[in-house]
Amino acid sequence: MGIGDKGRRVTVAAATRSMSLALVAGLSFPAVTQALPSAPAGSAVRVAGASAAMSLNDTASPCLLLMTEGNGFSLVPLGTPAQLRKTCAAESARGNAAARVIYGQMVLFGYAAPPDDTGLAILTQTAAEGDAHAQRLIGSLYRDGYRVPKDPGAARSWLRRAADGGDGRAAETLGLMDYNGEGGSVDFASAYRLFVLAAEYGDPHGATNAGRMLFVGQPGVPSDEAGSVAWFIQGAVKGDADAQFQLGMALLRGNAVVADARGAAGWLAAAAAQNQREAKAMLAELYLSGNGVAPDALRGFSLMTEAARSGLAYAQRRTGDLYAQGTGVKRNDVLALEWHRTAALDGDTSAQFALAVQYRLGQGCPVDFDAAIGWMRGAAQAGLAVAQNDLGTMLQAGEGTRRDIGEARLWYERASEQGLGLASYNLASLARAGLGEPRDLARAYRLAQLGAQRGNAQAQVMLGGMLFAGEGAPANKAAAFDWYRKAADGGDREAERIVAMLYINGNGVPRDEVLGESYLKRAAMHGDAQAQTALAMLLLKRPSPEEQSAAKDWLIKAVAQQFGPAYAAMGTMYAEGKGAAPDQATALQWFTRGAESNDRVSQRVLCLVYATGSGVAPDAAKAQRWCSAAAGAGDTLAMRQLATGFATEPALPAATRAYWQWRLASTGDAAYESMLADSYDLGRGVAVDFGAALYWYRRAAAHGNVDAQSALASHLFSGLGGESDDREALEWASRAAAVSASAMELTGEAYLYGRGVASNPQIARRWLEKAAAAGSADAANELAKVYQTGNGVAPDDALAAQWYRKAAALGSRQAAIALALHEQDDDGAVAPIARVRYWLALEGDPSTKTGDSTSAGSAVAMQAVDRVDRDTLSALNKALAGMPFAQMEMGILFWRGDGVTRDRALGDAWLRRAQTAFAAQPGWRRFVRPAQIVEARVRAGLTETERERADLLTENLAKTVAAVSVATERQ
Repeated sequence: MGIGDKGRRVTVAAATRSMSLALVAGLSFPAVTQALPSAPAGSAVRVAGASAAMSLNDTASPCLLLMTEGNGFSLVPLGTPAQLRKTCAAESARGNAAARVIYGQMVLFGYAAPPDDTGLAILTQTAAEGDAHAQRLIGSLYRDGYRVPKDPGAARSWLRRAADGGDGRAAETLGLMDYNGEGGSVDFASAYRLFVLAAEYGDPHGATNAGRMLFVGQPGVPSDEAGSVAWFIQGAVKGDADAQFQLGMALLRGNAVVADARGAAGWLAAAAAQNQREAKAMLAELYLSGNGVAPDALRGFSLMTEAARSGLAYAQRRTGDLYAQGTGVKRNDVLALEWHRTAALDGDTSAQFALAVQYRLGQGCPVDFDAAIGWMRGAAQAGLAVAQNDLGTMLQAGEGTRRDIGEARLWYERASEQGLGLASYNLASLARAGLGEPRDLARAYRLAQLGAQRGNAQAQVMLGGMLFAGEGAPANKAAAFDWYRKAADGGDREAERIVAMLYINGNGVPRDEVLGESYLKRAAMHGDAQAQTALAMLLLKRPSPEEQSAAKDWLIKAVAQQFGPAYAAMGTMYAEGKGAAPDQATALQWFTRGAESNDRVSQRVLCLVYATGSGVAPDAAKAQRWCSAAAGAGDTLAMRQLATGFATEPALPAATRAYWQWRLASTGDAAYESMLADSYDLGRGVAVDFGAALYWYRRAAAHGNVDAQSALASHLFSGLGGESDDREALEWASRAAAVSASAMELTGEAYLYGRGVASNPQIARRWLEKAAAAGSADAANELAKVYQTGNGVAPDDALAAQWYRKAAALGSRQAAIALALHEQDDDGAVAPIARVRYWLALEGDPSTKTGDSTSAGSAVAMQAVDRVDRDTLSALNKALAGMPFAQMEMGILFWRGDGVTRDRALGDAWLRRAQTAFAAQPGWRRFVRPAQIVEARVRAGLTETERERADLLTENLAKTVAAVSVATERQ
């Protein structure tokens, strides 16, 4: 099982099915040490029958006829063991050697009487007289140490005498002793010769063992498959069940004979009829698969369980598989677990793996990771590649044990060394992701290639992806497509979907929508929800009602798998009325279900719908919920919506907007770099930080954002943010001036006041006029001041007034102040215009105190300006630079507490500072008297304490403005 992929957890049936036929090979030709075991104690003493090679001097003897296998008591109706023993004793006394051998065994082993060693004497005497059967029996007793001391030498001596007398079974037993090294060293060549001798003496099992040795080959006995099959034929024809089984397997597999499944089934059936358990298990497999016989799952299950009950571990494990699969029997995970456990305890490695899978998945038992990893580790240590791989996945995931990627990699490597492609894929995944090791794409590519060449579909898909993207190897889309296609043609649904989309989009392969759709249908039919959704979207674009109906059916299948994008597709279908009648309410329900299942598209749709009120009532809470969910998953549109806010009430918190502005700005998006800079500049959702604003303006400006370039120029001109550089400021303003009215105005001011360039009033006026025409109120206000003061032109009050009116119409507060002061005569009379009265302190006179304010240096000028708009911030900068209308503006704003923290004393101080500034410039002196009237009006409403503070603040403002002026001149 591969870690982290969709096929990671499988059923026991799926885990073992692919191994069934492969492991039959181990059943067909077991290791010779298993094939040729030493005979169990007493096996050579067969009271119930006589050897076919026995010398008989009276074949019609009642004792011999009664003891021959298959005759039972049918010839002579003696009814008791005592009568049988008496008959054999009588015949033995008359000199019948065969009867004497039988009677000797009866006495020795206690047939119809207590055991008596007199029987050994009878057998020994008979053997000494040359009876081969008796000699073999005495040899077998000494070999096994039964009723006599175990003595391999004596056993060999008696068995050799029997074999020399033509006893085939004695020759076979001697062969077994040479094969196993009993009483001497192992001698395979001698063993083979003795098996051949046994066969020549008519012992069919000797032929079987000779065939087994030739099949596998041993030192001194070269492998000869054709020769082995010839011996199997000889043994099978003579009725040896083991030979019949081996011959059946040879025919089934085509070993040195033409493969013949029907013939194989016949010989396996013959062996199974003699209760050869391996033959029963293999015949069961044929019935289960319908190979060589008509398929019959019930018969297959019956035969397999017979073999299982006989103790064959393979059959026990396969019985567990059949219960797990429900093949030939009703599925029963509990019984599957029991049979797998039985086989596992008998040492069947594949059963140990199957048992581990059941404990891991909780099939037939509660999930038990401890038991699962215990059995999995046992199977892995026994060398089973699939268990080694899955032990690696458990260690990697920390299932039933602590997570240990290093050990997981070691198990993957062991499985990969055995040729398991899935393990190669898992190793490639570790190297590609850099898990437990440095990321190494070249190594990942090599391992993916190895897994792909071994036929693992996941590795083939990974290799295709790496070649497509040029990871670990040069990009090669043609080769990538070949691997994708190989996996797809092998039935891998992910590969089918990928191939489909490559054909449909013509990506790396000639575009072929028909072929692409055929692959998409294959993936959809294989249950791939993504393919089902993609196919549905393809069909919905077509006018055919049948295809649109099919599209809806595919979406229903995908929704049944809780595939998030399918919900969004259903919502789109109802929203657009394609494949279903238009129904906005139903569409919204589908999008909601998709959003709740974490589908990003659905969340984005709901984000935009509720944020903008598109087709539904605007809902700030729902908008924020779904925008946040989609944005948290990386959806850029949702991030942008959160960064800019909603057209709903209550408004999205400024801090939330600032956070998402930062997320987008961090990706290099110039628009949001500039927006974030504005937030730092104005304290929107973050603390005012002019340095941070300058940083983000500079990034956005470098990325070509015109608004940022203009704002950066403004900051550099004013020194706001800690940097002041008129030359750089002019460069940024010039870049933006082609389209930005603000940049045009800044460029005009630069030429007007000689900032970063030699003063040139004519060029300045051209830029200012251009900016004013583009809608810049500040530019119109500057032109008014040019004509007011005669800066490079003849003073012209009428033209100045005209520009003031234009500037005020464009929103300039300072121009409005200039017009207000114009309207007020020396006696304080004023035109009854509301906005004029606002700036002349005639409207909304504040009467509450605001508390003390600091009076130290520039902090006085900046105090309480914690959340201001850009116009106020610009006015403050100009006020500090000594511009009287800006000082008047700050005075009224602080006095009223409009956009800044109210401070009536500070407002009065700014108004008094404005009078000084008006008096210093001949063109502005006409405003001194109106300014004095406004200030007196303000001062009259101050308390005595506020007047004292206003006087102190006036002195400090003078120092601050002077310091700013000196700093500006130095630059």
